[in-house]
Amino acid sequence: MLLVLVISIFIGILSVVLRFSLWRNKCSQLMPGRKPRFFDILGDTKEFIVYDTWPDKYLWQMNFFDVLRRRTEEYGKQQLFCLWITYMPFVMIVKAKAVKVQLSVYYSDASKWKLRRKLLTPCFHSDILRGFLPVFNEYSQKFVEFLQEETKKEFTCIETPVTLLTLDIICGKKKATIKVFAEIHIYFHYSSQIIQDKKKRYLSGQRDQDNRKRKALLDLLLDRHMEAGELSEEDIREEVDTFALAGHETVSAAIAWALYLIGLHSDVQTKLHKEMDKVFGDDKKQPASERDLSDLQYLDCVLKETNRLYPTAPLFGREIQEDTNICGHIIPNGTSCAIATYFLHRDEEVFPDPERFDPERFSPENCLKIPEYAYIPFSAGPRNCIGQRFAMMEIKVVISSILRNFSIESLDTRDKVKPLIFITLHPSPPIRIRIRPRGYQKQL
Repeated sequence: MLLVLVISIFIGILSVVLRFSLWRNKCSQLMPGRKPRFFDILGDTKEFIVYDTWPDKYLWQMNFFDVLRRRTEEYGKQQLFCLWITYMPFVMIVKAKAVKVQLSVYYSDASKWKLRRKLLTPCFHSDILRGFLPVFNEYSQKFVEFLQEETKKEFTCIETPVTLLTLDIICGKKKATIKVFAEIHIYFHYSSQIIQDKKKRYLSGQRDQDNRKRKALLDLLLDRHMEAGELSEEDIREEVDTFALAGHETVSAAIAWALYLIGLHSDVQTKLHKEMDKVFGDDKKQPASERDLSDLQYLDCVLKETNRLYPTAPLFGREIQEDTNICGHIIPNGTSCAIATYFLHRDEEVFPDPERFDPERFSPENCLKIPEYAYIPFSAGPRNCIGQRFAMMEIKVVISSILRNFSIESLDTRDKVKPLIFITLHPSPPIRIRIRPRGYQKQL
């Protein structure tokens, strides 16, 4: 009896493996990429593992990047390639033409997305964004005061202080709250508590009396919930969580990478210092205005080039809902299809010498040469990042405040700092920069 049971289980497992192997073999003929052996259960997964250092997750992720880089070099001319994680296909898109097609594909949740987008768009109107400038300036100045103390140190690991700064800005809270938000595993419960407390104040008539131009996202969402019934409490929590987590993560990572690259290139930093002096004069504490930010054109180029080399969202995508033809390749229904912006932005046909940091790529005249969908740090098309203007305004205020007051020097070259994927693209090991007051002369 036991033998019959064992044989039955074995035959059952074998039939499942055979079925998936046949399906994978059929699908792998449709898409560029390595063709796994028939009974190769792991597929491409085994290439990600660094056996002699397992289970070091950092080296695992570095190897993941290396695999993607090799595949891009091998199949990049075909616009995309497929990775097999056991029996699950993951299509990576690495060329602009395929990106355009993928972003135009219809998804089943389009109606929900359209409603959310319609409700949220007013939250990012120019007048409302302009109202946040005093907040950006206030916290940036406090950050400058913090950095004054850091000038006494040999170096500063900049990522954590910048993360706390962006949390302060986006949550409007002090350090007691920041400590709670830093504990990611209790964050979602905490956000629900905030919504409930805010709703009680709303119902009791204790609504915030802030100027409408500076009304918080949560206030605007509660208006929709209480007055029009267009959003449930769960809908509100989803949007608040997305805005708070994605908003501060992407912005803090972008600031850290920008400071790192500026600290590596003294010629770029010199140009930035000159631009700061031209726009702001000698007043290092002058709040940045909307006009000031628009005049920081070279800083804009530097930030765009930073987002090219280190896009804070190195991969993003969705599950294909029906068989789709992308540049002559049939992508089967149910396939996860990701745009690999990290490699898209390193297309040598668009960006010659792609690993070189060159802000001039994004000068007004050179921007016109960049093909559509070849540079998409905030995604593109109708589903682009709704908060990108908020993010860029915040980043420019913070970095301009820093550069008006300090000179920075990055202590580790790029070959020693590797990008890792968490929620966003993070450096490993942490970025170390030396911060000194402008005009500081090193003692010999």
